[in-house]
Amino acid sequence: GASVGSGLCWAAVVMGFTGLLVRWYESYLIGPDVGHIPVSNLYEVFILFSMITALFYLYYEESYGTRQLGAFVLLVISAAVAFLLWYTVSRDAAEIQPLVPALQSWWMKIHVPANFIGYGTFSLAAMVGVAYLFKSKGLLQDRLPSLEVLDDVMYKAIAVGFAFFTIATILGALWAAEAWGGYWSWDPKETWALIVWLNYAAWLHVRLVKGWRGAVLAWWAVIGLFVT
Repeated sequence: GASVGSGLCWAAVVMGFTGLLVRWYESYLIGPDVGHIPVSNLYEVFILFSMITALFYLYYEESYGTRQLGAFVLLVISAAVAFLLWYTVSRDAAEIQPLVPALQSWWMKIHVPANFIGYGTFSLAAMVGVAYLFKSKGLLQDRLPSLEVLDDVMYKAIAVGFAFFTIATILGALWAAEAWGGYWSWDPKETWALIVWLNYAAWLHVRLVKGWRGAVLAWWAVIGLFVT
């Protein structure tokens, strides 16, 4: 049963990426001025988010033999898919829209995917954090990997996410300078991106420098997803 679950997850990732590539191609069929990489609106990036989160989960599953974590990680992916289905039906969100002028830039091709590697791995870490809290409370003891493995996966996911989120934030500032003439303007999106960055910087600091471990970091990872 578990291997079927992993197989279905791989199939979903392949179909999702195929769908994004087809959408990319179709945008150019509408018109060369309309064509763009499909990471420009909420509908497109939620598909990207689901794919990236699933891919990172599958990587850690392979590395650690932690198939039991799929039930936790796929909850957040399922929530994203449920939102996508609602958004598609209620808003006709699947329509391919021309880009607004500020998004007509090659910066988008690198900034948005880098950001969503961060979002995907932060979400993965949060769901592993939930599994850690279950295990530490004596729930699903025989079904979950050891606390050490859960802690390690949570740390590695946040470390990877933080690196990419840092790169994405720098790229975003460079893009803002090109689009609007200033690197940073303290608008709500930029300000909150900084809060997210500081949150995970602090998480990594207390783990690596202060040597923190255990449930407090798991709770922090879960809360971090809400911050994100």
